[in-house]
Amino acid sequence: MRRRSILTTFALILGVLLAMAVSPAVAKDKKPTKGKINGTVKMINKDKSTLVVAKGNVERQVVYSADTKWMYGTQSSNKPSSLDELKETWYINCDGTFEGVKLNASACRFRESK
Repeated sequence: MRRRSILTTFALILGVLLAMAVSPAVAKDKKPTKGKINGTVKMINKDKSTLVVAKGNVERQVVYSADTKWMYGTQSSNKPSSLDELKETWYINCDGTFEGVKLNASACRFRESK
């Protein structure tokens, strides 16, 4: 009886240690989630390559890079543009991947108003 108890305890401890060793590896392999953010541009910070976009009372951060594609206009009628043409208070729609609560933008489309 005592031998079975020792083997059961050993197996349980081994299982817990194995689970703890595998958990961090699984967390690192988590793929970024695709998503969108749209709303009004509240702030443009070119030094940090970020935008703050508000929708109602909620403000979200968008991170852009040299690879971000910029378009001016609506979904059905747009033209290539650049970040330099974007102004605060304009409407923006960005696609990309979320890293936590920040969106890493791959493409953004903007216009004066919604």
